[in-house]
This record gives sequence, structure tokens and C-alpha cells, in this order.
Amino acid sequence: MYHNTSCELENELQSRHDLGLSEFEVLLILGRTCGDQAEGKAKMKDIEAEMYLSQSALSRTVTRLEKAGLVTRAACDFDRRANFLMLTPSGRERFEAAKPTHRAVLVKHLTVPGDSQRAEACS
Repeated sequence: MYHNTSCELENELQSRHDLGLSEFEVLLILGRTCGDQAEGKAKMKDIEAEMYLSQSALSRTVTRLEKAGLVTRAACDFDRRANFLMLTPSGRERFEAAKPTHRAVLVKHLTVPGDSQRAEACS
């Protein structure tokens, strides 16, 4: 079930929104962490702790998002070892557009007809 769900998520997000699943997950974490704050930011270490990616894989994912103009990366003023990520306005827009696709695939794979409790959990 995990394999089928993640493959469909990858395919649907890529074809409809030009995002890979890992890229969507970074935007999801930033969207949740930053909320509606225009200047919201999250530490790379905190994002890494929530994802099943190595540091180098996360860095490559963030680089792709940065090149697409969806996130910006900045050094922390008080700790030069730390980097912050910030969602750009176009990153927030792409994330908001992709959320219904993500949800639809999860509902399709993780619910059975009449199981409103699970469908609600996928929201």
C-alpha cells in the first residue's frame, strides 16, 4: 500500500504541479511551520528531522525548490552553521494548488467507502 500510494503521489504531483513528493513535503513542512507569516522560516535541521531524507538528499531537494523560486535559503545570523528556509509567495501558491491533489490521492488509498473518520484524518 505504501509503495502504490507514494508512486501515485509522485506521479500526480509531478504531472499536475511540477513537484516531486519530497519537494511537496518540504513545502508542506514550511507551510505548517510558517503558517500565513510572510516572513516565516524554518531551520533546515528541523525540516530534516521530519523527513526520511539524508542531509545531502534534502539539500538537493531544497536546491531544486530554490532554483524554481519556491523557497529561499538564508544563513542564521547568530549561528553560521544553521540555515533557514523560507517559503516564497510563489512557493506558497504552488503548495496551496498542490494540496488538493495530495489529499485526493491519500483519500483514495487510505479510506474505504463509508469510512468518514479516515477521510477526515487525510484532510
